[in-house]
Amino acid sequence: MNVGVVGGGMIAQAMHLPHLNELQDGFAVTALAEPSERVRTALCARFGIAGSFPDWRALLDESSLDALVIASPAGTHVEIVLAALELGLHVFCEKPLAITLADIDRIVEARDRAGRVVQVGYMKRHDPAFEQALAEMPESAEHLRYVNIVVNDPEWVPYFLPGDILRSSDVPPEVIDATRRAESEQVEEAVGRGDPEACFAFSDGYLGSLVHHVNIVNGFLERMAEPLPARVVGGAWWNGGRSVAGYCELANGARWDSAWIQLLETREYRESIQLFFDTTVRSLTFPSPWLKMSPTLYERQDADDYANSVRRYRSFEEAFRRELVRFHASCVDGAACLTPPEQARIDTELLTEMFLAAERATV
Repeated sequence: MNVGVVGGGMIAQAMHLPHLNELQDGFAVTALAEPSERVRTALCARFGIAGSFPDWRALLDESSLDALVIASPAGTHVEIVLAALELGLHVFCEKPLAITLADIDRIVEARDRAGRVVQVGYMKRHDPAFEQALAEMPESAEHLRYVNIVVNDPEWVPYFLPGDILRSSDVPPEVIDATRRAESEQVEEAVGRGDPEACFAFSDGYLGSLVHHVNIVNGFLERMAEPLPARVVGGAWWNGGRSVAGYCELANGARWDSAWIQLLETREYRESIQLFFDTTVRSLTFPSPWLKMSPTLYERQDADDYANSVRRYRSFEEAFRRELVRFHASCVDGAACLTPPEQARIDTELLTEMFLAAERATV
């Protein structure tokens, strides 16, 4: 498959471009769109990419592609996805797929018209530890008592040294302004306000970070035939949007609490999802996504007479790589897409309600 990549930022540099380069039996990256000339030139040289474009529109106009990988800012996603589908391309889009529910609906309609694959970048759904946990979930949530998500995210330090990720100050000011304006307008459409703090809390905190973990829990709940999305009973965000939380109630009255906290100076990544049933506790503990080949731990604890039986499962397969392998299989072989836009809609609806619940609580 001839692939174009839109966006040369951290996720493209650290994960997508290296993995696409490794998977040369399935992918040929023939074009890159990135507004920074310095970054674009360096990445094209590093990965042997022939087509170099400052703008995604020029990339689509001048390239012969089968698929597009979108790793640009969130506010640009919907326009690029729709344009790619209009040209008949398959699309892999980083989360969030879109900021508003209406835009996700537009993408679903465009995908169906085009008859192409749209895969959302939920790499954790392709993690073998998640797959093992999913396979062992019961058929019903009747005995589920509590769900808890806690994430402490120090971002890129200490996982990257200065210079590991190429950065530049040569992005044209008009591109920066247009990108920020698009995000602000979309956030305002979604939740009623588009100021910088609200944009960071909703677009980065809820839709950009907590979405991964909400998507995992929604996968478990779907397996247990729980109605989705769950009923949101509360929400909160503080510290300029660098801390967000949401609280849900499941059909049997069980509670589901979620929190994402960005503590940039802690140097410790913590991410856990725990499901407490009446006789068993299931948990997933994730490493920082920047630690390649670092295993996710699935742990299952069950009552065993007067003892506690504990079983652990770990896999060293890289989820970012596996999601691209699956994308290829979906496009070429017709394999089912594991992370379609319909999932993104459920996740986005839930997270939007969490943000709105937080807004109501401050009135």
